[in-house]
Amino acid sequence: MKKIVFKIVAVCLPLLFLLLLEIVLRVAGYGEDYQLFHKVPIENKPDYLVMNKRIAGKYFKDNGLRSDNQADLFLKTKTDSTFRVVVQGASTVVGFPFYRGGSFPRMLKHRLSLTFPDKNIEVINTGITAVNSYTLWDMTDDIIEQKPDLVIIYAGHNEYYGALGAGSSISYGSHPFLIRTYLSLKKLRSFQLFENTYYKLFASDAKEPSSQKPSERSTTLMEVMVKEQRIPFDSEVYRDGLEQFKGNLDKILASYQKHDIPVILSTVVSNEKDIEPFISDPIENKDSFQAAMEKNSPEAGIIASKNAMAAFMLGRHYLGKNQDSAKRYLKLAKELDFLRFRAPEEINDIITNLSKKYNTALVDMSQVYMSQSVHNIVGDELMTEHVHPNIKGQFLMADAFYNKMRELGIMDNWENYIDYVEAFVNIPTTQIDSIQGKLVVDELKKSWPYDMDMSGKRPAPTNSQGSSFEENLAQDIHDKKITWDNAMAIAFNTYKADKNYQSALTVAETLIFEYPEQGRVYQMAGNMCLELEEFEKAEYYFSKSNYLDKNSTTTEGLAKAYMMLGKTKLAQDLLSSVKKNGLDVRSFDEIQQELQKEKDTISE
Repeated sequence: MKKIVFKIVAVCLPLLFLLLLEIVLRVAGYGEDYQLFHKVPIENKPDYLVMNKRIAGKYFKDNGLRSDNQADLFLKTKTDSTFRVVVQGASTVVGFPFYRGGSFPRMLKHRLSLTFPDKNIEVINTGITAVNSYTLWDMTDDIIEQKPDLVIIYAGHNEYYGALGAGSSISYGSHPFLIRTYLSLKKLRSFQLFENTYYKLFASDAKEPSSQKPSERSTTLMEVMVKEQRIPFDSEVYRDGLEQFKGNLDKILASYQKHDIPVILSTVVSNEKDIEPFISDPIENKDSFQAAMEKNSPEAGIIASKNAMAAFMLGRHYLGKNQDSAKRYLKLAKELDFLRFRAPEEINDIITNLSKKYNTALVDMSQVYMSQSVHNIVGDELMTEHVHPNIKGQFLMADAFYNKMRELGIMDNWENYIDYVEAFVNIPTTQIDSIQGKLVVDELKKSWPYDMDMSGKRPAPTNSQGSSFEENLAQDIHDKKITWDNAMAIAFNTYKADKNYQSALTVAETLIFEYPEQGRVYQMAGNMCLELEEFEKAEYYFSKSNYLDKNSTTTEGLAKAYMMLGKTKLAQDLLSSVKKNGLDVRSFDEIQQELQKEKDTISE
């Protein structure tokens, strides 16, 4: 009996020590809190949550890496009227290079909010640049805790070079179980202490000067993340990437199914038509290959079947001549590209097969993009570079998910359904953000791997004096001469003064994404809608503003919208109600007279 007790004590003592150490470290404030969401207390408002801005440090050993994510506020306590969507993915989900209103999650939120004006629509973007399915898996439990009504997943491009990926410089090998265990332990402060101590004692000494990677201060995040620049098709590392994606996505979907949370999966899209392979073997006897290509000789196809650049050249040769051949060879060029920033087709096969296994809704985004592309091959018409969509491309994604939700009947009563044309005309992305995104892409395309000679370097900043108000303001944001918030304030006031109410409305709608808890931004949008005579939208925005920050201005704005829509009783009841509660507002007759004067002025 004594031996048994001794063994139990011997086992429990280390565990007790670790427990005490964990408590002490937490009390002392050591380490990082890697909860996915943090509380944002706002005076006189309900508590909100927002994505932890330091969460990326969990996945990147080098905390100096700048990994982008959005900051979407949502209610800590979910209300009955709330419909909550969580979106998972990487840089495309974040909205690179446009961010703000240029990301498809925010375009989707904008459209859903106008479709269901009585709902509190929350679309929570958990995307982080340069991560892959390990990060998505690690976030799943925290997302489930927030009781989402729907999860949307768009991911697959970063399985090789995203953090902890099969070919990444930030990796712990190719054993998914060990990596998932590492991520689970990372939440413990005691484990963080051991890891930090290890790196201080051993990691810096283990590095040889010749093996040190360039930092993000001297080059792009893309180059910093790459360890294996040559990953041949069907090689061991290639297969490791597929297996990690399949295993992680399988576990993610199993968790959501267990908790009865609906999921919409999507295939991923690459630029195949206008991006040549980043790294390819040279074409042996290139002149002979080009001659065979011009003659449509079978020899050209044989060479192209084994060489990425030859396949790209042959695919481009067939554009406008033989669509099926062009599509086949351009896709093959992507598959044979040694530098795997574009997901291989087997990633989409895995997504499709797992959607069937779990009976999960699927959007075939590849098909959506092809249907909108010249020659049915995705290229620069919808993409900024190799994998990131332009504004229209992001819109197509939002449109596809919006219509899939309608098809699935995820919410009732789509009587306010917004069709493609109306939604496209009212994309909530400012011209300034669009231009600033293009400046980012211009610099990216002067960097590695677009220019292999730029390895370890950053291109000179783009600094051209624009010819328009928007170009100059975008350049100032890009050069960090002005904050985005200040730029939007200047833009709104300028547009309003110039009576460019539509552009001013777009600015206000973009600000709503950033500050959904502030009634002021909804009021700005409502005022512009009145000027544009879009009274249903005005009613929506003033209703939101009045709910968040009831004052005389928002109340009278809502009353005006009601009057213009012929909802006379609602306007009268609203004004009467707030007056009883002590709010100083004008009478129904006074507001009506003001509206009549405005009509008379316009008619003159």
